[in-house]
Amino acid sequence: MNLGEKIRYFRKVKNLSQQELSAGICSVPYLSKIENGVTEPSEEIQQHLAARLEIRLHTINENELIQNYIQLFYSLYKRDYPTAEQQYHTLINSPSQSVEEDILHKIFKSIYIMMAMENTKEVSSLLDEVAYIDNVIKGEKAFYYLIARGQLSYYLEEFEECFNYLTKAEKLLEEHRFQEWEKGYLLYTIGLTAHKLYKNVVTLEYTNKALEIFEKTYFFKRCADCRVLLATVHLRIKNFEESAKHLLLAETIANSFGDSDHLKGIIYHNLGGIATHKGETEEAIKLYSRSLIAKEKEPLSLKVVTLSALLKCYQKCNDREKGLELIDTWLDQLRDNSLFRGYELHFLYHKHLFTHGELNEKAVQFMIKELIPYFEKRNEWIFLSEYYPILGKYFENNQKYKQASMYYNSAIHSMKKMYDFGVTYI
Repeated sequence: MNLGEKIRYFRKVKNLSQQELSAGICSVPYLSKIENGVTEPSEEIQQHLAARLEIRLHTINENELIQNYIQLFYSLYKRDYPTAEQQYHTLINSPSQSVEEDILHKIFKSIYIMMAMENTKEVSSLLDEVAYIDNVIKGEKAFYYLIARGQLSYYLEEFEECFNYLTKAEKLLEEHRFQEWEKGYLLYTIGLTAHKLYKNVVTLEYTNKALEIFEKTYFFKRCADCRVLLATVHLRIKNFEESAKHLLLAETIANSFGDSDHLKGIIYHNLGGIATHKGETEEAIKLYSRSLIAKEKEPLSLKVVTLSALLKCYQKCNDREKGLELIDTWLDQLRDNSLFRGYELHFLYHKHLFTHGELNEKAVQFMIKELIPYFEKRNEWIFLSEYYPILGKYFENNQKYKQASMYYNSAIHSMKKMYDFGVTYI
Protein backbone atom coordinates (compact mmCIF):
# COMPACT_ATOMS: atom_id res chain seq x y z
CA MET A 1 0.00 0.00 0.00
CA ASN A 2 1.51 3.34 -1.02
CA LEU A 3 1.53 6.52 1.02
CA GLY A 4 -1.54 8.02 -0.67
CA GLU A 5 -3.60 4.87 -0.12
CA LYS A 6 -2.68 4.89 3.57
CA ILE A 7 -3.78 8.50 3.93
CA ARG A 8 -7.08 7.81 2.14
CA TYR A 9 -7.68 4.70 4.26
CA PHE A 10 -7.35 6.53 7.59
CA ARG A 11 -9.24 9.58 6.33
CA LYS A 12 -12.22 7.30 5.59
CA VAL A 13 -11.81 5.36 8.87
CA LYS A 14 -11.88 8.65 10.80
CA ASN A 15 -14.79 9.90 8.67
CA LEU A 16 -13.03 13.05 7.45
CA SER A 17 -13.65 14.78 4.15
CA GLN A 18 -10.71 15.80 1.96
CA GLN A 19 -11.46 19.40 2.83
CA GLU A 20 -11.35 18.69 6.57
CA LEU A 21 -8.06 16.80 6.34
CA SER A 22 -6.30 19.26 4.04
CA ALA A 23 -7.42 22.47 5.81
CA GLY A 24 -4.34 24.58 6.61
CA ILE A 25 -1.98 21.93 5.21
CA CYS A 26 -2.50 21.82 1.45
CA SER A 27 -5.20 22.32 -1.15
CA VAL A 28 -7.97 19.74 -1.71
CA PRO A 29 -6.81 19.02 -5.30
CA TYR A 30 -3.26 18.46 -4.04
CA LEU A 31 -4.53 16.04 -1.36
CA SER A 32 -6.52 14.22 -4.04
CA LYS A 33 -3.32 13.82 -6.08
CA ILE A 34 -1.52 12.46 -3.01
CA GLU A 35 -4.26 9.93 -2.32
CA ASN A 36 -4.30 8.79 -5.94
CA GLY A 37 -0.53 8.37 -6.02
CA VAL A 38 -0.05 11.10 -8.63
CA THR A 39 2.35 13.12 -6.48
CA GLU A 40 4.62 12.51 -3.49
CA PRO A 41 4.18 15.15 -0.75
CA SER A 42 7.09 16.77 1.07
CA GLU A 43 8.19 15.37 4.42
CA GLU A 44 6.65 18.41 6.14
CA ILE A 45 3.20 17.84 4.58
CA GLN A 46 3.43 14.14 5.40
CA GLN A 47 4.08 14.96 9.05
CA HIS A 48 1.17 17.43 9.22
CA LEU A 49 -1.27 14.95 7.61
CA ALA A 50 -0.08 12.16 9.92
CA ALA A 51 -0.48 14.40 12.97
CA ARG A 52 -4.03 15.36 12.01
CA LEU A 53 -4.92 11.70 11.40
CA GLU A 54 -3.06 10.69 14.61
CA ILE A 55 -1.19 7.95 12.79
CA ARG A 56 2.23 6.77 11.78
CA LEU A 57 2.61 6.69 7.99
CA HIS A 58 5.68 4.49 7.93
CA THR A 59 5.27 0.83 8.89
CA ILE A 60 6.94 -0.67 11.95
CA ASN A 61 8.18 -4.27 11.92
CA GLU A 62 5.04 -5.95 10.55
CA ASN A 63 6.22 -9.48 11.35
CA GLU A 64 6.70 -8.58 15.03
CA LEU A 65 3.32 -6.86 15.04
CA ILE A 66 1.36 -9.79 13.59
CA GLN A 67 3.07 -12.28 15.92
CA ASN A 68 1.61 -10.43 18.92
CA TYR A 69 -1.87 -10.86 17.46
CA ILE A 70 -1.24 -14.51 16.58
CA GLN A 71 -0.30 -15.13 20.22
CA LEU A 72 -3.75 -13.82 21.13
CA PHE A 73 -5.36 -16.23 18.67
CA TYR A 74 -3.21 -19.09 20.03
CA SER A 75 -4.59 -18.45 23.53
CA LEU A 76 -8.12 -18.47 22.12
CA TYR A 77 -7.31 -21.68 20.22
CA LYS A 78 -6.16 -23.30 23.49
CA ARG A 79 -9.29 -21.93 25.19
CA ASP A 80 -7.03 -20.11 27.66
CA TYR A 81 -9.49 -17.23 27.99
CA PRO A 82 -7.88 -15.44 31.00
CA THR A 83 -4.58 -15.12 29.12
CA ALA A 84 -6.41 -14.17 25.93
CA GLU A 85 -8.27 -11.41 27.78
CA GLN A 86 -5.01 -9.91 29.09
CA GLN A 87 -3.40 -10.06 25.64
CA TYR A 88 -6.50 -8.59 24.03
CA HIS A 89 -6.67 -5.56 26.30
CA THR A 90 -2.93 -4.91 25.90
CA LEU A 91 -3.26 -4.90 22.11
CA ILE A 92 -6.59 -3.10 21.91
CA ASN A 93 -5.55 -0.33 24.29
CA SER A 94 -2.61 0.52 22.03
CA PRO A 95 -3.85 3.01 19.42
CA SER A 96 -3.51 1.96 15.78
CA GLN A 97 -1.00 4.27 14.12
CA SER A 98 -0.49 2.52 10.81
CA VAL A 99 -2.75 0.88 8.26
CA GLU A 100 -1.23 -2.52 9.03
CA GLU A 101 -1.92 -2.11 12.76
CA ASP A 102 -5.47 -0.93 12.10
CA ILE A 103 -6.24 -3.90 9.85
CA LEU A 104 -4.83 -6.42 12.34
CA HIS A 105 -6.58 -4.64 15.19
CA LYS A 106 -9.98 -5.00 13.51
CA ILE A 107 -9.47 -8.58 12.33
CA PHE A 108 -8.33 -9.91 15.70
CA LYS A 109 -10.78 -7.82 17.70
CA SER A 110 -13.50 -9.49 15.60
CA ILE A 111 -12.05 -12.94 16.28
CA TYR A 112 -11.79 -12.25 20.02
CA ILE A 113 -15.38 -10.97 20.27
CA MET A 114 -16.67 -14.13 18.58
CA MET A 115 -14.44 -16.75 20.24
CA ALA A 116 -14.23 -15.35 23.79
CA MET A 117 -17.48 -13.43 24.11
CA GLU A 118 -19.58 -15.50 21.68
CA ASN A 119 -21.07 -12.36 20.20
CA THR A 120 -21.28 -10.86 16.73
CA LYS A 121 -22.13 -7.31 17.73
CA GLU A 122 -19.99 -4.78 15.80
CA VAL A 123 -18.05 -7.60 14.07
CA SER A 124 -19.65 -7.00 10.65
CA SER A 125 -18.78 -3.30 10.71
CA LEU A 126 -15.20 -4.01 11.84
CA LEU A 127 -14.58 -6.45 9.00
CA ASP A 128 -16.37 -4.31 6.42
CA GLU A 129 -14.02 -1.43 7.20
CA VAL A 130 -11.03 -3.42 5.96
CA ALA A 131 -12.71 -5.54 3.29
CA TYR A 132 -12.10 -3.25 0.35
CA ILE A 133 -8.29 -3.05 0.70
CA ASP A 134 -7.49 -6.19 -1.29
CA ASN A 135 -3.92 -5.17 -2.05
CA VAL A 136 -3.05 -4.98 1.66
CA ILE A 137 -4.83 -8.06 2.99
CA LYS A 138 -2.34 -10.69 1.90
CA GLY A 139 -0.45 -13.58 3.48
CA GLU A 140 -1.12 -14.10 7.18
CA LYS A 141 -3.42 -11.07 7.33
CA ALA A 142 -5.57 -12.56 4.56
CA PHE A 143 -5.56 -15.96 6.31
CA TYR A 144 -6.94 -14.49 9.54
CA TYR A 145 -9.28 -12.12 7.73
CA LEU A 146 -10.86 -15.12 5.97
CA ILE A 147 -11.05 -17.02 9.25
CA ALA A 148 -12.80 -14.04 10.88
CA ARG A 149 -15.22 -13.78 7.96
CA GLY A 150 -15.86 -17.50 8.15
CA GLN A 151 -16.49 -17.36 11.90
CA LEU A 152 -18.97 -14.52 11.46
CA SER A 153 -20.85 -16.41 8.72
CA TYR A 154 -20.89 -19.50 10.95
CA TYR A 155 -22.41 -17.58 13.88
CA LEU A 156 -25.00 -16.12 11.52
CA GLU A 157 -25.73 -19.66 10.26
CA GLU A 158 -24.68 -18.73 6.72
CA PHE A 159 -22.81 -21.99 6.34
CA GLU A 160 -22.27 -21.97 2.56
CA GLU A 161 -20.65 -18.55 2.82
CA CYS A 162 -18.59 -19.72 5.78
CA PHE A 163 -17.40 -22.78 3.85
CA ASN A 164 -16.33 -20.58 0.93
CA TYR A 165 -14.31 -18.23 3.16
CA LEU A 166 -12.57 -21.09 4.95
CA THR A 167 -11.65 -23.00 1.78
CA LYS A 168 -10.13 -19.76 0.44
CA ALA A 169 -8.05 -19.62 3.61
CA GLU A 170 -7.05 -23.25 2.99
CA LYS A 171 -5.45 -22.25 -0.32
CA LEU A 172 -3.17 -19.87 1.58
CA LEU A 173 -1.78 -22.83 3.54
CA GLU A 174 -0.05 -23.90 0.33
CA GLU A 175 1.33 -20.43 -0.46
CA HIS A 176 2.64 -19.41 2.97
CA ARG A 177 4.24 -21.07 5.97
CA PHE A 178 1.85 -21.63 8.86
CA GLN A 179 2.27 -23.51 12.10
CA GLU A 180 0.72 -26.95 12.52
CA TRP A 181 -1.82 -25.73 15.08
CA GLU A 182 -3.03 -23.05 12.64
CA LYS A 183 -3.51 -25.70 9.95
CA GLY A 184 -5.28 -28.00 12.39
CA TYR A 185 -7.66 -25.28 13.54
CA LEU A 186 -8.60 -24.37 9.97
CA LEU A 187 -9.10 -27.97 8.84
CA TYR A 188 -11.25 -28.74 11.87
CA THR A 189 -13.33 -25.61 11.29
CA ILE A 190 -13.86 -26.56 7.64
CA GLY A 191 -14.96 -30.02 8.78
CA LEU A 192 -17.35 -28.47 11.32
CA THR A 193 -18.88 -26.22 8.66
CA ALA A 194 -19.17 -29.10 6.18
CA HIS A 195 -21.04 -30.95 8.92
CA LYS A 196 -23.57 -28.13 9.10
CA LEU A 197 -24.03 -28.44 5.33
CA TYR A 198 -24.54 -32.23 5.60
CA LYS A 199 -21.43 -32.87 3.51
CA ASN A 200 -20.66 -36.07 5.38
CA VAL A 201 -17.73 -37.26 3.26
CA VAL A 202 -16.12 -33.80 3.32
CA THR A 203 -16.59 -33.62 7.09
CA LEU A 204 -14.85 -36.97 7.58
CA GLU A 205 -11.98 -35.97 5.26
CA TYR A 206 -11.16 -32.65 6.94
CA THR A 207 -11.80 -33.82 10.49
CA ASN A 208 -9.48 -36.80 10.10
CA LYS A 209 -6.76 -34.49 8.72
CA ALA A 210 -7.20 -32.18 11.71
CA LEU A 211 -7.17 -35.14 14.11
CA GLU A 212 -3.86 -36.31 12.67
CA ILE A 213 -2.31 -32.88 13.32
CA PHE A 214 -3.70 -32.62 16.86
CA GLU A 215 -2.48 -36.11 17.75
CA LYS A 216 0.96 -35.32 16.34
CA THR A 217 1.15 -32.13 18.42
CA TYR A 218 -0.34 -33.81 21.55
CA PHE A 219 -3.27 -31.41 21.77
CA PHE A 220 -5.66 -33.93 23.21
CA LYS A 221 -8.58 -31.60 23.90
CA ARG A 222 -8.74 -30.74 20.22
CA CYS A 223 -8.42 -34.48 19.47
CA ALA A 224 -11.54 -34.96 21.54
CA ASP A 225 -13.32 -32.25 19.52
CA CYS A 226 -12.48 -34.18 16.36
CA ARG A 227 -13.70 -37.46 17.86
CA VAL A 228 -17.02 -35.86 18.74
CA LEU A 229 -17.43 -34.46 15.22
CA LEU A 230 -16.60 -37.83 13.67
CA ALA A 231 -19.14 -39.41 16.02
CA THR A 232 -21.90 -37.09 14.84
CA VAL A 233 -21.26 -37.99 11.20
CA HIS A 234 -21.43 -41.72 11.97
CA LEU A 235 -24.62 -41.05 13.95
CA ARG A 236 -26.14 -39.43 10.86
CA ILE A 237 -25.48 -42.48 8.74
CA LYS A 238 -26.77 -44.70 11.55
CA ASN A 239 -23.38 -46.28 12.22
CA PHE A 240 -24.11 -46.26 15.94
CA GLU A 241 -21.23 -48.55 16.94
CA GLU A 242 -18.59 -46.37 15.27
CA SER A 243 -20.22 -43.23 16.68
CA ALA A 244 -20.17 -44.62 20.22
CA LYS A 245 -16.52 -45.68 19.80
CA HIS A 246 -15.43 -42.12 18.98
CA LEU A 247 -17.49 -40.69 21.85
CA LEU A 248 -16.00 -43.11 24.37
CA LEU A 249 -12.49 -42.20 23.18
CA ALA A 250 -13.41 -38.55 23.62
CA GLU A 251 -14.76 -39.30 27.11
CA THR A 252 -11.46 -40.99 28.03
CA ILE A 253 -9.66 -37.77 27.08
CA ALA A 254 -12.20 -35.67 28.99
CA ASN A 255 -11.74 -37.73 32.16
CA SER A 256 -8.00 -37.06 32.10
CA PHE A 257 -8.50 -33.29 32.41
CA GLY A 258 -9.88 -31.43 35.39
CA ASP A 259 -11.62 -28.71 33.38
CA SER A 260 -13.47 -30.98 30.98
CA ASP A 261 -17.12 -30.20 31.77
CA HIS A 262 -17.51 -28.43 28.42
CA LEU A 263 -16.31 -31.53 26.57
CA LYS A 264 -18.34 -33.94 28.69
CA GLY A 265 -21.44 -31.88 27.97
CA ILE A 266 -20.92 -32.39 24.24
CA ILE A 267 -20.18 -36.12 24.64
CA TYR A 268 -23.28 -36.83 26.74
CA HIS A 269 -25.40 -34.86 24.28
CA ASN A 270 -24.24 -37.01 21.38
CA LEU A 271 -24.65 -40.23 23.37
CA GLY A 272 -28.19 -38.98 23.97
CA GLY A 273 -28.52 -38.62 20.19
CA ILE A 274 -27.58 -42.29 19.73
CA ALA A 275 -30.15 -43.33 22.33
CA THR A 276 -32.79 -41.16 20.61
CA HIS A 277 -32.17 -42.79 17.23
CA LYS A 278 -32.39 -46.22 18.82
CA GLY A 279 -35.77 -45.31 20.31
CA GLU A 280 -34.42 -45.43 23.88
CA THR A 281 -36.18 -42.25 25.03
CA GLU A 282 -35.71 -42.67 28.79
CA GLU A 283 -31.98 -43.28 28.35
CA ALA A 284 -31.77 -40.27 26.04
CA ILE A 285 -33.43 -38.08 28.71
CA LYS A 286 -30.84 -39.21 31.28
CA LEU A 287 -27.95 -38.46 28.91
CA TYR A 288 -29.29 -35.06 27.82
CA SER A 289 -29.83 -34.18 31.50
CA ARG A 290 -26.22 -35.17 32.29
CA SER A 291 -25.13 -33.00 29.40
CA LEU A 292 -26.95 -29.98 30.83
CA ILE A 293 -25.39 -30.57 34.26
CA ALA A 294 -21.94 -30.61 32.65
CA LYS A 295 -22.82 -27.45 30.71
CA GLU A 296 -24.13 -25.64 33.78
CA LYS A 297 -21.53 -22.84 33.58
CA GLU A 298 -21.58 -22.64 29.78
CA PRO A 299 -23.38 -19.88 27.84
CA LEU A 300 -26.87 -20.54 26.50
CA SER A 301 -25.50 -20.97 22.95
CA LEU A 302 -23.88 -24.24 24.06
CA LYS A 303 -26.96 -25.48 25.92
CA VAL A 304 -29.75 -24.68 23.51
CA VAL A 305 -29.34 -27.72 21.19
CA THR A 306 -29.48 -30.05 24.20
CA LEU A 307 -32.50 -28.23 25.62
CA SER A 308 -34.31 -28.64 22.31
CA ALA A 309 -33.44 -32.34 22.11
CA LEU A 310 -34.63 -32.88 25.68
CA LEU A 311 -37.90 -31.10 24.89
CA LYS A 312 -38.55 -33.50 22.00
CA CYS A 313 -37.93 -36.45 24.32
CA TYR A 314 -40.51 -35.13 26.77
CA GLN A 315 -42.95 -34.89 23.87
CA LYS A 316 -42.24 -38.49 22.83
CA CYS A 317 -42.96 -39.83 26.30
CA ASN A 318 -45.85 -37.36 26.78
CA ASP A 319 -44.34 -35.82 29.94
CA ARG A 320 -46.20 -32.52 29.71
CA GLU A 321 -45.25 -31.38 33.23
CA LYS A 322 -41.50 -31.61 32.68
CA GLY A 323 -41.86 -30.20 29.17
CA LEU A 324 -43.64 -27.07 30.43
CA GLU A 325 -41.16 -26.72 33.29
CA LEU A 326 -38.28 -26.73 30.80
CA ILE A 327 -40.01 -24.17 28.59
CA ASP A 328 -40.85 -21.85 31.50
CA THR A 329 -37.21 -21.96 32.65
CA TRP A 330 -35.57 -21.10 29.33
CA LEU A 331 -38.04 -19.40 26.95
CA ASP A 332 -37.44 -15.84 28.17
CA GLN A 333 -33.68 -16.25 27.73
CA LEU A 334 -34.19 -17.40 24.14
CA ARG A 335 -36.32 -14.34 23.46
CA ASP A 336 -33.49 -12.07 24.58
CA ASN A 337 -31.21 -13.01 21.67
CA SER A 338 -32.19 -12.88 17.99
CA LEU A 339 -29.67 -15.65 17.23
CA PHE A 340 -31.99 -18.07 19.08
CA ARG A 341 -35.14 -17.15 17.16
CA GLY A 342 -35.42 -20.62 15.60
CA TYR A 343 -35.20 -22.33 18.99
CA GLU A 344 -37.69 -19.85 20.43
CA LEU A 345 -40.18 -20.94 17.76
CA HIS A 346 -39.59 -24.63 18.58
CA PHE A 347 -40.24 -23.89 22.25
CA LEU A 348 -43.42 -21.92 21.50
CA TYR A 349 -44.74 -24.78 19.35
CA HIS A 350 -44.12 -27.28 22.16
CA LYS A 351 -45.68 -24.90 24.69
CA HIS A 352 -48.91 -25.00 22.66
CA LEU A 353 -48.68 -28.76 22.47
CA PHE A 354 -47.91 -29.39 26.16
CA THR A 355 -50.53 -26.88 27.32
CA HIS A 356 -53.45 -28.20 25.26
CA GLY A 357 -52.39 -31.77 24.61
CA GLU A 358 -53.01 -31.41 20.90
CA LEU A 359 -52.95 -28.84 18.12
CA ASN A 360 -55.68 -26.22 18.23
CA GLU A 361 -56.53 -23.39 15.83
CA LYS A 362 -54.34 -20.91 17.71
CA ALA A 363 -51.32 -23.20 17.49
CA VAL A 364 -51.94 -23.85 13.79
CA GLN A 365 -52.12 -20.12 13.04
CA PHE A 366 -48.87 -19.61 14.94
CA MET A 367 -47.23 -22.29 12.80
CA ILE A 368 -48.56 -20.86 9.54
CA LYS A 369 -47.80 -17.20 10.29
CA GLU A 370 -44.53 -17.43 12.25
CA LEU A 371 -42.90 -20.83 12.48
CA ILE A 372 -43.16 -22.09 8.89
CA PRO A 373 -42.22 -18.76 7.20
CA TYR A 374 -39.11 -18.45 9.40
CA PHE A 375 -37.77 -21.88 8.45
CA GLU A 376 -38.85 -21.50 4.79
CA LYS A 377 -36.90 -18.25 4.52
CA ARG A 378 -33.81 -20.01 5.85
CA ASN A 379 -34.33 -23.23 3.84
CA GLU A 380 -34.29 -25.29 7.05
CA TRP A 381 -35.51 -28.44 5.32
CA ILE A 382 -35.07 -30.76 8.32
CA PHE A 383 -37.40 -28.70 10.50
CA LEU A 384 -39.83 -28.12 7.65
CA SER A 385 -39.99 -31.86 6.99
CA GLU A 386 -41.14 -32.25 10.61
CA TYR A 387 -43.68 -29.44 10.69
CA TYR A 388 -45.30 -29.72 7.24
CA PRO A 389 -46.77 -33.21 7.91
CA ILE A 390 -48.11 -32.03 11.28
CA LEU A 391 -50.10 -29.32 9.53
CA GLY A 392 -51.11 -31.74 6.78
CA LYS A 393 -52.47 -34.17 9.36
CA TYR A 394 -54.34 -31.42 11.20
CA PHE A 395 -56.14 -30.23 8.07
CA GLU A 396 -56.85 -33.81 6.98
CA ASN A 397 -58.48 -34.57 10.33
CA ASN A 398 -60.57 -31.43 9.92
CA GLN A 399 -61.59 -32.48 6.38
CA LYS A 400 -59.78 -29.56 4.75
CA TYR A 401 -58.22 -31.74 2.12
CA LYS A 402 -56.93 -29.00 -0.19
CA GLN A 403 -54.81 -27.49 2.60
CA ALA A 404 -53.80 -30.94 3.78
CA SER A 405 -52.60 -31.83 0.29
CA MET A 406 -50.61 -28.59 0.05
CA TYR A 407 -48.66 -29.32 3.25
CA TYR A 408 -48.13 -32.99 2.41
CA ASN A 409 -46.71 -31.94 -0.97
CA SER A 410 -44.49 -29.40 0.79
CA ALA A 411 -43.27 -32.18 3.08
CA ILE A 412 -42.34 -34.32 0.05
CA HIS A 413 -40.49 -31.34 -1.45
CA SER A 414 -38.54 -30.76 1.76
CA MET A 415 -37.62 -34.46 1.95
CA LYS A 416 -36.28 -34.27 -1.61
CA LYS A 417 -34.24 -31.21 -0.66
CA MET A 418 -32.83 -33.09 2.32
CA TYR A 419 -31.89 -35.96 0.02
CA ASP A 420 -30.15 -33.51 -2.34
CA PHE A 421 -28.07 -32.29 0.59
CA GLY A 422 -27.23 -35.83 1.65
CA VAL A 423 -29.40 -35.81 4.78
CA THR A 424 -30.50 -39.37 5.42
CA TYR A 425 -32.31 -38.99 8.73
CA ILE A 426 -34.67 -36.78 10.70
